[in-house]
Amino acid sequence: MHNFSDPKFIESIRRGDSKARESLVRAYTSHLFKAALGMGLSEEQSNDVAHSTWMTFFEVVSKFEGRSHIRTFLFGILYNKVSELRRANLKYAKTDPIEEIMESRFEESGHWSEGWPTSPEKVLENSQGLTIIEECMDKLPELQKAVFQLKVVDEEENEDICHILNITNTNLRQLLYRSKTRLKECVERKGGK
Repeated sequence: MHNFSDPKFIESIRRGDSKARESLVRAYTSHLFKAALGMGLSEEQSNDVAHSTWMTFFEVVSKFEGRSHIRTFLFGILYNKVSELRRANLKYAKTDPIEEIMESRFEESGHWSEGWPTSPEKVLENSQGLTIIEECMDKLPELQKAVFQLKVVDEEENEDICHILNITNTNLRQLLYRSKTRLKECVERKGGK
């Protein structure tokens, strides 16, 4: 098992050492594939994005300075690839109803006007609940979904998420808040009550 943060290992990757590259590919390919699936891509798209991520990684690895974990650099490429794919395949709606939804869900004090219908743990225990959550995650805008996936599902640190997605910490908090609000609204609509 290699220490992927070791400067010697990183230098061997830059030099094109096939054993170092192979160990890195073996360690992270399934993670890349699962992350792409988690972002709502099909198995075929997830395989393509994972492959494309590796191709780009090896093209630009010379630019990796080692200031973050190599995994963070790699997943940053993955999320950019997913973004590119979505921009190429999807047309986004011109209007965003989230502001109206958010306003209707809060009291003047800033608290939820209605609590969660059940605890998130209970929703997850129920396979139907998990299906609802997955469907709702698929409907999140690309950046909100990426933030939610990285923070809540992958449990990445805020600093790493900001680096991966090239956003500020303030923007991260806003995107996370909006993603949670959208998910709550969607779960309630689909029968979470």
